[in-house]
Amino acid sequence: MSQAQYHRAALQVQVYPHLIQAVEQSGLTAGGIAVDVGCGAGRDTRYLLEQGFVVHAFDQDANALAHLQDLNEHPRLTVQQSRFEDFDYPQADLITACSSLFFCPPQAFEQSWRKIVSALRPGGVFCGHFMGPEDSWAQLERGDLSIHSAEQVKQLFSEFDVLDWHEHNQPGQTLLGLSKHWHTWSVLARKTGAR
Repeated sequence: MSQAQYHRAALQVQVYPHLIQAVEQSGLTAGGIAVDVGCGAGRDTRYLLEQGFVVHAFDQDANALAHLQDLNEHPRLTVQQSRFEDFDYPQADLITACSSLFFCPPQAFEQSWRKIVSALRPGGVFCGHFMGPEDSWAQLERGDLSIHSAEQVKQLFSEFDVLDWHEHNQPGQTLLGLSKHWHTWSVLARKTGAR
């Protein structure tokens, strides 16, 4: 399967439940600010636009971002090619990082996470995935993935009320149809403090 086929397959995957919950939990009317971290081909970006958000989406892969070209003139969308640590995050009501943050290089993760936390307004909602140590990619010790234990993930959310937390630890497949063992934490959390 080519890279283009991979991105097309990513667009066909259902929006993951925590993002749907995040939209519902945000309690926002149309016009709230959302950031799609590592947006890929833009499945979640499109969903957020449909829900009325002003969306700031970024990814470091230009080939992935090409799948958003049909939305170039959308008045509520800003798309940028950027690395996690370089993106200039706007103040946001909702930040989603679906299956993306574990691709942040370990040496850049702390800085990238600080920027995410700082950008999220008090009362704002975060949803995203973190890779656990039992994932088969983590076992390869590639060195380019950010891996977190359950305790480490919990520490990341010291400024949040965790609304939902799900561990996925079982065999599965990649979008390329390759077998792998998935070990991820999916987190839905609200930043503490008044709006």
